[in-house]
Amino acid sequence: MKILKRNYEHRNLLVFIVLSQVYLQTIYSLSNGISIISAESIRSFFSNHYFIFSFGVLTMLIVMKVKKYSDMFLLAFLCLVAGKNFILLASSFNKMILVLNFAYLVFAFYFYMSWDGEITKACFNPLFASNDLEKSTRFALKGSIYDSNDQLLTEITVSNIDDKSCFVILEKAIAPASLKNMELKLVSNLEGVEFVSFAKLATVYDQGVGFEILSKKINNRHEWSELYKVCLERGLFT
Repeated sequence: MKILKRNYEHRNLLVFIVLSQVYLQTIYSLSNGISIISAESIRSFFSNHYFIFSFGVLTMLIVMKVKKYSDMFLLAFLCLVAGKNFILLASSFNKMILVLNFAYLVFAFYFYMSWDGEITKACFNPLFASNDLEKSTRFALKGSIYDSNDQLLTEITVSNIDDKSCFVILEKAIAPASLKNMELKLVSNLEGVEFVSFAKLATVYDQGVGFEILSKKINNRHEWSELYKVCLERGLFT
């Protein structure tokens, strides 16, 4: 899957992973009574924590690609950092380190839970594989994509949907690059009711694309967040 649009959750998490390494280096320096920014401190930190550093880099790469198992790598990395911090605390029992460690745990829990929810979004989960022989026929919800001038671009089959995003299979081949950065209109008709929302391209996978639903409202029109609720009631998606 190719990620075309990264939101604040993605960028903030990547920054937090980097800052976790910086934080661990800071605690290591404080517990050993050496300068935080000295060359000696940095060399000593990397020589003693090369595994955590390497695992952190690997976690960042997996998070950047929004892999399904990225939450497990993130949890393992955060546990490694937190565990090492408390080991350093046990050797020095510095009250300031104790307070900082608990503050770090709060932030780590927040970022983990946020990411755990992020990777379950519909735009990152097509619910089909590229080698599936039949894709569109497996899904009942149909729709259309229109550009900003209300010109029909293609018919679509919705393979996954939630209240903030969706993944659709394109019935006509369209270069994803032509849709990037465009504000598109998604339209679907279910049981005689038309649902319309604005969206932006977020991901590309095989014959389909993922969209993030924009909060921009259309007067007197049902939105795709409502469509999602109807789909749940009808058992079209779980």
